[in-house]
Amino acid sequence: MQVQPVWHRFLLAVLCLMFLGTGGARADIPPPTPDKPTVVHVDMWIEDINDINLASGTYDITAQFGMRWHDPRLAYSSDADRPLNWMGTRAEQQLQKIWHPIIDVYGEKGLSEAKVYFLEIWPDGNVELRQKFTARPRFIGELLYFPFGRLKLDLTLASVAMDSNQMKFELGTLSPSGDLDDIDRILHGNWFPEKISWTVTEQKGFAHSERTFPQINLQLDITHDFYDGVQKILLPLFVIALVSWSLLWLDLTFQAAYTSPRIGGTTTLILTTIALKFVLNRELPVVHYFTLSDVLFNTTIIILSISLVASCLMVKYLASDRQEQAKKINLWVNRLYVPIYLTLLLIMINLSVG
Repeated sequence: MQVQPVWHRFLLAVLCLMFLGTGGARADIPPPTPDKPTVVHVDMWIEDINDINLASGTYDITAQFGMRWHDPRLAYSSDADRPLNWMGTRAEQQLQKIWHPIIDVYGEKGLSEAKVYFLEIWPDGNVELRQKFTARPRFIGELLYFPFGRLKLDLTLASVAMDSNQMKFELGTLSPSGDLDDIDRILHGNWFPEKISWTVTEQKGFAHSERTFPQINLQLDITHDFYDGVQKILLPLFVIALVSWSLLWLDLTFQAAYTSPRIGGTTTLILTTIALKFVLNRELPVVHYFTLSDVLFNTTIIILSISLVASCLMVKYLASDRQEQAKKINLWVNRLYVPIYLTLLLIMINLSVG
């Protein structure tokens, strides 16, 4: 039997010590209470929800996540009633040496990013960890009546390694939660919040395993802004339908040559205004209230539609040898065009401000 040299055995011992000192040893640290689940108190402060993408079925969320648990093995003697504190990268390094919950965002697109704010260990063994994470979870919703409908923004935070026999969650503070106005401040886009809630459930592991893992389910119910759907989709489509209907009044067998530029020009102005409105919306921030540009565009589209309908009606009267009626319509349209435009503008501004 060949005996290894002394320096071989010494090098092997050094390599073992180096491996045990790395983060790879974290999985070998048992939970604080092996005979019962370790209770982990959870707090969450949602900072931002945006980029609700209907095409990909995802949204972006940024939140702070706090966890508190008791580990009697970390208790120490201290005259001061204050904890040991690590922040940033030093906290991440310290986490490699102690047991702590490992949480992952379930059912997301891509990978979430987490940043450790601080880690505190109190003399009695209580541990507090606060992190900030960003994720892109998927959502489900009913889009049958889009742009009118609602979505459920789901966020599932699941334990990765510790099952329900080793760890369980206990919900603490969720902010914002009670006041819908506070939720609306963090919810960006043309959406209104309806309800927010969170619960603790369990999820089964692999098919061949009977283990279950604790998870936190956060759900935010939102509805699409009604007025945004009206002005961006229904109003342009209604105007186009109205224009096509008014053009049917014209008799193709009789039409004066001078009416074509008036009707064609007004139709071109309407379509140009609608196209310009859509182009400008790409450059503006997404908000769920009327801006001054929305008021101007919508009022202009309405007044142009009135002008086009009046022009088509005059052509119809001219084709029926009713020139007097056509002249009266033309006279009243010329006189009332500007007052009607200004009145509609004031009404729309008052409605948007109110």
